[in-house]
Amino acid sequence: MLLHKRRDFFMNRGKSRPDWCLLLCLVALLAVGVMAISNATADPYAQTEGEGLLAQLSRVLSYSTRLQLIWIAVGTVAMLAVTYLLDYRVYGEFAVPIYIAANLLMLLMLVLPKVRGIGAFLQWGQDRTFQPSEVCKVAIILTLAKHVSMREEPIRTLKQAIPYLLHILIPFVIVILQDDYGSAFVFAAIFIGVLFVAGMSWKLFLGLGGAVAVACVSAWPFLSDWRRSRILDFLQPDRDIQGTGLQVYYSKIAVGSGQITGKGLLQEGAISQLDFVPEKHTDFIFAVTAESVGFLGCLLILLLYLTLLLRLLYVAYKTQDAFGRYIIAGVAAMLAFHIVENIGMTIGLMPVTGIPLPFLSYGGSNLLANMAAMGLVFNVIKNRQRSLF
Repeated sequence: MLLHKRRDFFMNRGKSRPDWCLLLCLVALLAVGVMAISNATADPYAQTEGEGLLAQLSRVLSYSTRLQLIWIAVGTVAMLAVTYLLDYRVYGEFAVPIYIAANLLMLLMLVLPKVRGIGAFLQWGQDRTFQPSEVCKVAIILTLAKHVSMREEPIRTLKQAIPYLLHILIPFVIVILQDDYGSAFVFAAIFIGVLFVAGMSWKLFLGLGGAVAVACVSAWPFLSDWRRSRILDFLQPDRDIQGTGLQVYYSKIAVGSGQITGKGLLQEGAISQLDFVPEKHTDFIFAVTAESVGFLGCLLILLLYLTLLLRLLYVAYKTQDAFGRYIIAGVAAMLAFHIVENIGMTIGLMPVTGIPLPFLSYGGSNLLANMAAMGLVFNVIKNRQRSLF
């Protein structure tokens, strides 16, 4: 009997039902993402042969859309593998080698040639890239959750917090050296999310926040000129609208031109379709979508995100196992930061950092990481009522 339970534990044969709320939100966001990428990349002026369904699909399903569909299939396989291959507590047993492997992978990027001006991408083929730090975010969530779960009492002093600070500081410094500040902020958000749920004292949070603020101000002389320009453009939106501030300037125009109901999908003459909005299918996908679906459409997208995040928090609250609870908290923190930062930068409320919008922006690295992260969440849900003995 004991042998049978051990086998079920390692092979992950729980019989719990999936969380349909999370699953439906995920499927809806993926569908909206495909629609948004098609809208951003399809040519409304393109002439197609014939008037049938296949002719229309050939116009709508652009090259980027087809690639995104492939990545959704790959991400779904990854999510199912993470969910059903092993119990999440088994993954936790390998936290140390997973953490080491993730950091070594990011260190490797420092010695490889830079792509797009930063050392965070692996290039394959002529124009395909992969960003290892995106997948490493999931590894950091898993390993930090395991590390924190080994402590039985809340963290009250700086001395008690130092091991967990070092845990996140190592990958944080590595991605800073890669010149990938966006991923560094995501690591910080994961740390805050996990430690907040773990019960770190507010005084310690405020103290660490003050130290980070001082460090950010002190780092100003060491920032590159274009990063300084981004920060100045955020503080003074009209400072350089024909240069470094062009992205946000036209992004806000596109969002505003959508008004209440939007201009519609694949409309000729739209600001985004005329390529005024740079990176319109990746970092600034929300601006393009807002122009097409308007305030009401954006409200529905935001409601989907809000439902997903609130459901994650609810599931974390209902999870008795600390390790599982911290995993879900880390995933929620990662997604929340991406959502707030991406949407905020498209409307000028946050500085531009190149953070993609989860499940909507085009890109395989981030989508694969997000799907794997959701696989961890579904794994916890599936096995949270089970024990080894």
